[in-house]
Amino acid sequence: MSKYAVESPHTPEKCLQALDEVREKGEDTLKKFAFGCKSGENTDWVYIDSYIDANSKKEALETVPEFLRNKVGAQEVGRFTPEEIRAAHEEA
Repeated sequence: MSKYAVESPHTPEKCLQALDEVREKGEDTLKKFAFGCKSGENTDWVYIDSYIDANSKKEALETVPEFLRNKVGAQEVGRFTPEEIRAAHEEA
């Protein structure tokens, strides 16, 4: 299973619909998302410590409301250990 960072923009007019559809996926899913809506940035992001665990990009995108999926970005992500960074320098 891979981890994905998800960014999902929406319009102010669709804000409540986006919030409702994420809420309907359950409290565990809702807790993974951070919303910029209150500050006027109608976008939601997955929190850094709560990346989406998924077997594919398609599966990761299924976490966001269906009507937004054509606008959503998902990127497979991972973390580096200090050892991995040192090894990368040695290989360069």
